[in-house]
Amino acid sequence: MNYQDHIQETYSPEDNSSPIGLDLNIETPENVVLSYQLAGPASRIGAFFFDALIQGVVIFGLSVAVACAGLTPVAGMAEGLFFAAFFLINWFYHIASEVYFDGRTIGKKAMGLRVIMENGYPIDFWASVIRNFLRVIDAPLPFVLKVPFYGIGYIVCTCSPRFQRIGDVFARTIVITERRVVLPREPVIIEKIDPIPRDQMNGFVPSRSTLSVIDQFLGRRNVLSIDRGHEIAYPLAMALARKFQFRGDPQQVRRYPMAFLARVYVTFIRTLENDDKEENYLEDIFDKDDSPHEDYSWSRRNVLIETKRK
Repeated sequence: MNYQDHIQETYSPEDNSSPIGLDLNIETPENVVLSYQLAGPASRIGAFFFDALIQGVVIFGLSVAVACAGLTPVAGMAEGLFFAAFFLINWFYHIASEVYFDGRTIGKKAMGLRVIMENGYPIDFWASVIRNFLRVIDAPLPFVLKVPFYGIGYIVCTCSPRFQRIGDVFARTIVITERRVVLPREPVIIEKIDPIPRDQMNGFVPSRSTLSVIDQFLGRRNVLSIDRGHEIAYPLAMALARKFQFRGDPQQVRRYPMAFLARVYVTFIRTLENDDKEENYLEDIFDKDDSPHEDYSWSRRNVLIETKRK
């Protein structure tokens, strides 16, 4: 099922506490709705100026270093290094920051913004490359002039229903405002929860991200009433029960979906932890073996399968 088929956009003008803009709701195949606040042009321009200031300070420092190096016989080399560094800072500062800091540059972090994919996934390397190299269209003037003349990108951004500039449209990315709320967390006591018997389900294994969502939800269950907690847990619990082809009591899943999610978490979190230990053990074996492997990934995968069978 395509995530793009589930994207919905709704205005929320009555919510005066949130920034003016669009609330973007993304419904996943598990019927879990993720809500994001799209970042408007004003906050994005603020983040851009912040990043431009940082880049300007770095470039100024390089200029001073080049000026000092100009008094030496290696002046030509110093200028070449300066222009190489100028190019890297100009083009790759945003790419490196977005890829390694989960869609955030220093300016975006200061303004509480983050870049993500349209389907809600974290931004990947190639999407960041596309959106940042297309700055040459959004801001066609040179680096020194683009701060006050970012007109094309601004016009496209204000006309877009998701506040996307040209680079965002081609990269299929959006910029969101992060809403951070610190909630109390109650640990899940695994020892008091019975796992799901193997004969009551098929071989489906939930992803790590799904188990992480369950963990976060159960850890904050005390901030919800019991009825509200079951209401929130119901869609995911029913979706997982169908994935498992659950052969236990279906009424228990419908009446107590939070309890079912807790059993799912307990059933599979230990399995994933054991898999991690086995993979680390196999990596140590292959690292110690100096002989070349024609297909490392294939051989490692098959050894892991044989280990699990034993």
